[in-house]
Amino acid sequence: MNQDLMIEKTLTDSDLSSNSRLRLPKKKVENIIKSTGVPVPRNGIQVEIVDGNKSYWVNLGQDVVGYFIGNGWQSLRDARQLQKGNIIKLYWQKTKFIFSM
Repeated sequence: MNQDLMIEKTLTDSDLSSNSRLRLPKKKVENIIKSTGVPVPRNGIQVEIVDGNKSYWVNLGQDVVGYFIGNGWQSLRDARQLQKGNIIKLYWQKTKFIFSM
């Protein structure tokens, strides 16, 4: 597994709030963009997150702070009953993220 394509994140209160956006480490996302050549436009891009046999379509966006997963994150968060301090992993594989804990 290419570690440049892996994002590991410890969840915070802001990742789990009702207006939640999952903030992603900027350098890791930039590594994925560089490795894959898939740009992230200002208004975001729809990407798939696969979690076992379930699939979630989310919006990967950027703002002045960095990159985040917005629309669609709440469905995955709620389905997995994620909590502050959980460590999640997103591995970019071809055209989608593979989710693990």
